[in-house]
Amino acid sequence: METNRFVKNNPIVQTVTQHLAHSPQTFQPEIAAEDEMYLYQLDESEDRNSDRALVYYYLLGRSIIDSIRQIINAHFGSFAQVSSFLDFACGYGRSTRFLIQEIPPENVWVSDIYANAVKFQMEIFGVNGIISTREPEDYPSDQKFDCIYAGSFFSHMPQRTFTRWMQRLYDLLTPEGLLIFSVLDEAIMPSHVQMLPSGIVFSTESSESQYLDRNEYGTTYVTATYIHELIEQVSQNKATIYRVKKGLSNYQDLYAVTPKKHDKFTELNFSYHPLGYLDACQIQPNGNLYLEGWAVDLNPGSQVKTIQMLVNNQLIKQCQPTIKRPDLVEHFNQEEALNSGWCCEINSHQISPEDILLIRAVNPAGLEWIIETGFVKSLISQTQWQTHLISWRTQLQHLQVQFNQSQKQLNLTQNQLEQSEAKLAETDGQLGKTQAQLLQTEAKLDFVQAQLRQCEAKLSQTETELGQCQWQLESKQTLLEQAQNRIQAMESSKFWKLRAKWFKLRRAIGLSDNE
Repeated sequence: METNRFVKNNPIVQTVTQHLAHSPQTFQPEIAAEDEMYLYQLDESEDRNSDRALVYYYLLGRSIIDSIRQIINAHFGSFAQVSSFLDFACGYGRSTRFLIQEIPPENVWVSDIYANAVKFQMEIFGVNGIISTREPEDYPSDQKFDCIYAGSFFSHMPQRTFTRWMQRLYDLLTPEGLLIFSVLDEAIMPSHVQMLPSGIVFSTESSESQYLDRNEYGTTYVTATYIHELIEQVSQNKATIYRVKKGLSNYQDLYAVTPKKHDKFTELNFSYHPLGYLDACQIQPNGNLYLEGWAVDLNPGSQVKTIQMLVNNQLIKQCQPTIKRPDLVEHFNQEEALNSGWCCEINSHQISPEDILLIRAVNPAGLEWIIETGFVKSLISQTQWQTHLISWRTQLQHLQVQFNQSQKQLNLTQNQLEQSEAKLAETDGQLGKTQAQLLQTEAKLDFVQAQLRQCEAKLSQTETELGQCQWQLESKQTLLEQAQNRIQAMESSKFWKLRAKWFKLRRAIGLSDNE
């Protein structure tokens, strides 16, 4: 099987493994060319530096075993008490190469969906192999194991296989066995991901695997409540469970589960690895090498014990972090990170550009972290490039801030414009309504004016008729007066008086006026 061509005869690999391996003479550094963990690390590096990817690959493998060891010691006493160990979803053996320095290879079983990964480890490390399956019920082994480790496996499983694999692995434990697995807790979920009421959410947005279907192998976040309820379910409320927040690589939560009822886990005082970074590596005018960086210990109330400088595997300089770094307090959200900056100077006669420099941080628990490893000349150019990159990033961030401010101003102006347009549209609407009302009013006015003209015509006609009536009335009054005068004249005449007496006589004798 093809192996990574950057590993063989690489002095950087030899230097790193000399410090990470308990037994460098028997350590197996070979990495498969298809190893996705190495390829993922290479892709994540900013400059795709193969040496740095290799260093980080081995460093993470060792840190995983360091974390597991603490749980193993709390449960069994030591690795020596483990007679059968299953490394489930083992990949190509990033941590297995360190595990077989703790447990004889014949007591180690590795299992993965990738048949080539299992074959590689069986050939290189001499371990036993089990090719895994997509469905838990098809898993081809019923052997019981003292310890099963499933790192970065459940952090990729959808719920439909999450619960079933948990049941399957739990059933493979011996009566006093130990299941160790890691998950992504809801506390580290991206802001755009929302936890479901069930306590588990599966996303297909990202995956460390280049080949597996993301619908089966994506990114999964869970709550602690979900894990505890699941363990109660698969163990029928018989298991003991212990949680270590961010116990795997200061990122994923580690859980330890055993069918055995005991409280030894409460005695586990878990220690985290320190972290560090090299900010500057440069030659001073006097020829000395100046180094500057930071190192933090994330264990509560603790601080990195020492920063060690090794040149060609020889310790030549030590210092302690004492420089105040408030930026790291903000980054890690821990006050203990304040005095985490360090610097030191190595005399020119102790080091040359062709030497290999290894810088490591060691905390009071004895756990170490390799801050940087490389040829001095490479570290000088690398940190210069990083300095320029930081400067460019700072400028880019400044430009981004300016752009964001301009964008906000543009958005504000656009909002104001939209509001003005909305008001204008509203005003236009009101104007249209007003114009329509005006037209209606004008029409009503025309109608009223027409009626007024009709009324005026009728009034004029009525006035004319009234004048005629008044004239006729006056004429009739004149005639009436004439008639009245005539009647008065007649009534005053002798004939009219004689007539009146005649009618009076007739009424007296009983005759009517008409007889």
